Amino acid sequence: MNPEDRFAELWTDYLEGELDDQSLAELRELLEADESRVTLAADLFQTHRLLGLVVEEEPSRQDDFVRETMAKLPSDPDDFVGRVMSKVRKTKSVDAGGADDNSHRPNRPRVAALGLWVAAAVLLLAAVSFYLLPGGPNEIEIGSAGKPSTGNASVGGEVRLASSARATFFGELSPPVGTVLVPQREYVLMTGMVEVAFPAGASAILEGPAVFRVTSGESLALDVGRCSVHAPDGAEGFRVDTPASRVVDRGTRFAVSVSETSVTEVHVTEGAADVYENADPVAAETNIPTPLVGQTRLVGGEAKAFSTARGINVDAVPFDAGVYRGGLPDRVVSYEASEADGGGAELLQSVTIQRGGRVMKIAVSDLIPARLTWFRATEPRAFLCGSQELPVPSTDVVFDRSLVTGVINPDGSEQPLTSDPIMEGDSGTPGMAFRFDRPIFNGPGADVVFFDLQTFGNPIDGDAFHVSPLVFREGLHSHTIRHYDLTMESPETQVLANFYVHLFAQPADSVTQLQTLGAVQQRQAMRFRGLAVGIDLSDLGYAPGESVDGLFLQDALDDKHMVDPVFIAGLPELK
Repeated sequence: MNPEDRFAELWTDYLEGELDDQSLAELRELLEADESRVTLAADLFQTHRLLGLVVEEEPSRQDDFVRETMAKLPSDPDDFVGRVMSKVRKTKSVDAGGADDNSHRPNRPRVAALGLWVAAAVLLLAAVSFYLLPGGPNEIEIGSAGKPSTGNASVGGEVRLASSARATFFGELSPPVGTVLVPQREYVLMTGMVEVAFPAGASAILEGPAVFRVTSGESLALDVGRCSVHAPDGAEGFRVDTPASRVVDRGTRFAVSVSETSVTEVHVTEGAADVYENADPVAAETNIPTPLVGQTRLVGGEAKAFSTARGINVDAVPFDAGVYRGGLPDRVVSYEASEADGGGAELLQSVTIQRGGRVMKIAVSDLIPARLTWFRATEPRAFLCGSQELPVPSTDVVFDRSLVTGVINPDGSEQPLTSDPIMEGDSGTPGMAFRFDRPIFNGPGADVVFFDLQTFGNPIDGDAFHVSPLVFREGLHSHTIRHYDLTMESPETQVLANFYVHLFAQPADSVTQLQTLGAVQQRQAMRFRGLAVGIDLSDLGYAPGESVDGLFLQDALDDKHMVDPVFIAGLPELK
């Protein structure tokens, strides 16, 4: 094994708590022999921290060695980044010429040296660019009208990400709300939606998949995908450039769709827009100024398609009002929680949620508590999480404010319920039931907020589950949630405090058994994250304004991972 691979193996073993004194001495020698390895050590340490893989045994011994290593780092961040990237290139060439020598440890997961180098470099570059470049983290103030304040969303002529919904970007983490978008940088939105705020007050909602660039404080280039533009008074003249056209606002709402063959459709919902045809679409794609010809005026209720397949073609198409997006979908936007003594979010303080197009921040004290009334699992597993002392589940504290305590891993069914769940006896329905302290009402958007524990290796979008009425009637049905509002990839998802799980050797057929069965506690070595999703009663068939006392929940049994509810509460009625 060459020295670089040996170093990567030893340092990974050290971080995972599997290094003896002899190997530790060998690791020190490798560090002293090549200063560049200090950079790698720091990167791998941060990567392990972010992934929650650093063990907690002997903290003083580990921390001393880490501090000793980190103290050797260069103070100039530019030099730091450059050295890391140079090592990435070097390791790539070494990896291409040698075989991996980890076959003697088949039962222990290993991470290839190259993968760790690249992961460390990506994380480092993302952190440096995010925190050191202008326009780093910036909190958006929620205005009284239910939208981010335009004054804070786009400050000093900068174009910012105003909001996002389940957005994922190719090759990078989703930027937090408030991030300044870099001019002329190509953003590849894979899924979800984002709203971009411009200095003069215009806004554009982009839907994935889409490729776009911010070209100025009052213009956007859309290479492929769809965007909806609102340019209020004072923002007239805002434009969207596509390979086939330039759409110029004249005080309006319009939608632009660009296909993979560069055919551009423009649908004007309100006001008017002028569309110019690009005489040289190839030059336009390379960001070279292009001549504009053939002005076409579109007014509200009109739509046309522009293409350059055989010259410049303009064709009328049926107007579709549904193409235009007036806002992002209702969802859980973010949440606040207190920090535990050992770090990590612990007690929920508030939830910010969009309901009926209005963004509102709701204190946890204003949420309607839910209480566990039925629990059944058919196999032994961990059923409780929380402190080291075995929590005694009761209908008073199961869904308290803590995001790391709860009754977890209920059983479920591949097919959702179509009739009333049975909640008594040995033949009871697998899953869990909960009732609210007072009835909740079906209003616009979500009516229930649901939090789930999740970690790396589990589904990124969250553990799928069925939610069903306690009592079925005509028009009511189960609803399956497979994609959370805040996922493992969401910037708003918080890392949780450490906790214990309590492993049961027997299945739990009731809440009473959870109070009496013996359990073995186990501290979680990895950091979990708190995912969240809103449950809309309309999705179960309830009528607007209809009240609901409780619901039934089952894991969807779509994989080996089970849903882990740690907080469920009803949302107050909208006034």
